[in-house]
Amino acid sequence: MSSSTSQTELFEVLCFGPGIPPQGERISIRITSEGVILRPGGPDEETLLFESLRITAGGFDHNQITLTWMKREESGSLILSDPRAKTAFLAAAPSFLAPQLRQWQKQTSRVGRGMRFGWFLLGLLILSPLLLGLALWWKSDAIAEWAVHRISHTSEVKFGDLIYAQTRPGLTLLPEGETTKMIEEIGSRLTQASPYPFQWHVADDPTINAFAIPGGHVVVFTGLIEAAESPEEVAGILAHEAEHVLQRHSLKGMVHQLGWRVVLALLLGDIGGGRFGQAAAQMQILSFGRDQESEADLKGLALLKEAKIDPKGMITFFDRLSKKEGASIALLSTHPASANRAEAIRTEIDRIAPWKSEPLPYDWDAIKNGLKK
Repeated sequence: MSSSTSQTELFEVLCFGPGIPPQGERISIRITSEGVILRPGGPDEETLLFESLRITAGGFDHNQITLTWMKREESGSLILSDPRAKTAFLAAAPSFLAPQLRQWQKQTSRVGRGMRFGWFLLGLLILSPLLLGLALWWKSDAIAEWAVHRISHTSEVKFGDLIYAQTRPGLTLLPEGETTKMIEEIGSRLTQASPYPFQWHVADDPTINAFAIPGGHVVVFTGLIEAAESPEEVAGILAHEAEHVLQRHSLKGMVHQLGWRVVLALLLGDIGGGRFGQAAAQMQILSFGRDQESEADLKGLALLKEAKIDPKGMITFFDRLSKKEGASIALLSTHPASANRAEAIRTEIDRIAPWKSEPLPYDWDAIKNGLKK
């Protein structure tokens, strides 16, 4: 904009000062080579000479030019927010105002950087749920692992008790008898050194399945016992399920499926009854990754060895199930192929040999016949 143009153009600006309402008043100004003319052409026209003006930055983002002056011991001010008015003023300002204008530019730049950083933080805050969701999706395994290691065993056991209490109405448990006695005795023998108070249950259900709840509840279906051909085969499955608890696979699975509200509740010890109803519903269909299944198999062998139970039962059970793959077997729905599992177990048994075992003292035929009644 040329100086001549600025001297003829009118701008509307906000003015404060004596005789003006506190909220200010919009007036016309003209910028000339001498200064700023207030209300040009009006009966109260007034010229503010450049040498009477003080320049500061103003406005929300400090991008406005504020001109202040003193008149009869009272101050007045103008806010130049119109870009054209600012351009005209900068073009007309004499050289002796240069120091003030440089200071104004510094203030504007500094506040501008602060505003951009503030907008960045605001954007980050708004997007943080989305970013957190992406992080959880991308690094869910690592995050779940990190979170689970910070949950105490005490909280985990309480959580497991709650889930079992909510799962229990959906189960038909066998009454005390030879079958439940066998499961409890083998289970106790496998987990003598465990930090968890394991509790073993037998559900009257023809499904070939078993599941482990965080904290130590393990439910074995009668269908699995009927599919087994020896107490040692059952012991192999119990050792496998016990390792799902000991390695906290069940807890990690719940964290994966139910998200951070479970983690926060467990970390804070805020374990209420109603909020984990969904957890109970998920328990029987909780799936583990192949690595977790393999880990439960191989570490389960260590439990069998410590309990002096013949590990070959685990092999024969999976060998037999491998011939049935394709059939609907809940225990295998997400497991590694049974033939591969059996081979991996053979290799591990050879690796940790020698192995001393004692026959399990149960009347297997009587137990099987008891299930048919």
